[in-house]
Amino acid sequence: MKIRKTKTILFIIFITIVSFAVLEMKKIYWGGLDKSIYFNTLSFLTIAIFMGIVGVSILIIIFNEKKRTASNKRSFFCYVSFALIGIFPSYFLQFSPWGFVITSIYLRILLLLSSSFLMTYLFYRGNISKYKISNFFPSLIILASSLLLSNRLRLIVNYPFSLSWSEGNRFWDYSLFLRKNHYHSAPGSNIAAFLDIGRQSLWGIAFVFRDLSISGLRAWNAILYFLPPFIFGVLIFKNKRIHFPILLLLGLWTYVFLSQGPIYAPLLICAILILISVEVPIFPISLLLVTIAGFYVNLTRFTWIIAPPVWAFLLFYFKEKHSSLKTRNLKGFSAAFFGLIGALVLPNFIKFDTSSIILEENTSPEILESITKIFSNQDLLWNRLLPSKTFPLGILPALFILVIPLFVILMNYFRKTQQSPTNVEKFYILSSSIGFLLIGSVVSVKVGGGSNLHNMDMFLLTVLIVFRLFWNDGLADWFNSVISTSSVPVYMILFLLLYLNIQPILTVSPVKLPSAEVIDSSLSSIQNEINNRKAEGEILFIDQRQLVTFNEITGVEMVGEYEKKLMMNEALSGNTAYFNKFYTDLKNKRFSLIISEPLNITYQEDETSYGEENDAYVKWVSEPLFCYYEALETFSQVGVELLIPRVTPIPAYLNCP
Repeated sequence: MKIRKTKTILFIIFITIVSFAVLEMKKIYWGGLDKSIYFNTLSFLTIAIFMGIVGVSILIIIFNEKKRTASNKRSFFCYVSFALIGIFPSYFLQFSPWGFVITSIYLRILLLLSSSFLMTYLFYRGNISKYKISNFFPSLIILASSLLLSNRLRLIVNYPFSLSWSEGNRFWDYSLFLRKNHYHSAPGSNIAAFLDIGRQSLWGIAFVFRDLSISGLRAWNAILYFLPPFIFGVLIFKNKRIHFPILLLLGLWTYVFLSQGPIYAPLLICAILILISVEVPIFPISLLLVTIAGFYVNLTRFTWIIAPPVWAFLLFYFKEKHSSLKTRNLKGFSAAFFGLIGALVLPNFIKFDTSSIILEENTSPEILESITKIFSNQDLLWNRLLPSKTFPLGILPALFILVIPLFVILMNYFRKTQQSPTNVEKFYILSSSIGFLLIGSVVSVKVGGGSNLHNMDMFLLTVLIVFRLFWNDGLADWFNSVISTSSVPVYMILFLLLYLNIQPILTVSPVKLPSAEVIDSSLSSIQNEINNRKAEGEILFIDQRQLVTFNEITGVEMVGEYEKKLMMNEALSGNTAYFNKFYTDLKNKRFSLIISEPLNITYQEDETSYGEENDAYVKWVSEPLFCYYEALETFSQVGVELLIPRVTPIPAYLNCP
């Protein structure tokens, strides 16, 4: 009876989704015709595999033999098939043209569930009614990590223009770390990066290869978003009772979990250094690693300086759980002290010859004054903590969906094993967690942010570090004992894995690029205009500076101070002094040609994503630009607009400075 009931439930779930999916077939048919993707062998094969995964899954549910027992023998074909099915949804939705056509929620979820079921069946065989919930965890982790990683890998293209709002100018920033002499500065101009030295050096180290291409830098970018969280996860869950394949899966899960931020690599590297320092048997060397972590985190973002000392204290204090209170306090507070030395003291004595224009902010002893200045000059949009146009799910709801299952698991462990921490330990854990939550909440609502959880970085890492505090002290053993049961922790893991899969499966798509002819024609037109006009005045790249970095555009003297990200920051701060100089240069027609993104004079308020940021940029940058300059040519397909000094009357609707 139980077997029949289980199979019936699975069958009803699949058939329900299939029924809704069939309703989408007409749309897929016409979409496919429009994009001419039906008419080649690879497209036929790809859609056939999609239908095969779904069809075979349904057939297994219907005809699975009742008396078959699970098999522990897995052939090479089984492993290969498991891997290929795991990456197929990523290929299908992000690297094949079908990703443009198959946008149906039902079809995408059907593909996800079918792939997970078939991968699980390949590994466990036997009677599907006897499957445990945990049997599906490996497939769900592989599918989620594949979707997210391939979402980065699809961007590794030689397309010379920016793929996102700030990508191109970020690449310019990175190049200044090792290749500043590649550029010629305009007279009186300062070539500088609006970026901290921590990120600039980490990404910029790729320019040690003199022939680095833009696709090479995009590949390095993908590595930096994958490898640090994966290594961090392996260190968090490393335990002699956790088998190596399971440890790799936990590392992949950590990558998926932290990708909800996403979290910048420098902070993860600092966290990794702290985790390694705890494993080092020689305490002075441990303190040295903590100091280095504190120093590096300061060079990256001064709002992070409290993280290494707190993490070091927690890890060393709990590592000495079975030692005397004196030893615990000595090691914990010593580690925190050296973290503060690295974060607050060393940067005032060790300085770098760098092109970063915000390094001084990191090395200044008046860090509190710098923080106060930032938050007093820029608005705090508290509504972004809840669902908004910028982040439909909302910062706090998304955060709670992500971390509540983990806290439930931890509370369940304490309750079942009677291993609850002491009151002092609870104080340290709660105070650090709540402190980072409050910091992340405030930083997230600062205008310019709030579209994801990346400003909750310290809090998310702290949540995982709290797991590490108990992992080797009984949590790992308990986890192994309950993972095969149908208990609350298992259901929490299932919920979290489904959530982490559904988000990407519903949103991923292939990169849509202009044709080679459009790209070449746009580059040629931009270069010709520069050649024709550079004798009349300076050339200003507000945007697309990577074109000079990778020699797509040559023969330009760079004007450093008016760069898009910097201008957006100053617009959000309402920096009148900065823009008065810019307006004077515009009135005096200092620039014979300006390269920008296509500009629109449209105020959006909070009606669209980043509406407040758009309005600030329109007010301080776009309107003044159109007062004194006008569009010569717009290359909408590559996101470039060429502006020249205005020869036509100023439109009456503009508010000119």
